[in-house]
Amino acid sequence: MAKSLSERIAQRVSTKQPSRIGKNRISFLAIRDDVRRALEDGWPVKVIWNTLHDEGKIEFGYDAFIGYVNRFIREKKILPVKPLTEQVKVDKVAPKDKAKTDIQPKSKIEASQSIGSFNFNPKPNKEDLL
Repeated sequence: MAKSLSERIAQRVSTKQPSRIGKNRISFLAIRDDVRRALEDGWPVKVIWNTLHDEGKIEFGYDAFIGYVNRFIREKKILPVKPLTEQVKVDKVAPKDKAKTDIQPKSKIEASQSIGSFNFNPKPNKEDLL
């Protein structure tokens, strides 16, 4: 009787050699804790790579090494956003008090000068050009 697909996949995976990238990742993950401790002790990544490469613990280049350091050690943890449990209560302001709290809008010229925006003038000022 023919083997099932799962059995054939298991046999194929067990006989297949890991790829070069897979071997590099495995060798980095084996020394990840040592690399993390060396970074915490203040050693530069280049010195850590040189040492491990000279010792023969890793066979891949510096670019791949720094990629693994960034991905597996320095990755930033994204914290989940907490749901808003309380609704913000807005106090109603009496109409006479509301006029005091409103911010008066600036003219367009004052607003553009305070922001530091660029206004294109197709007719150049000759004094500005010299």
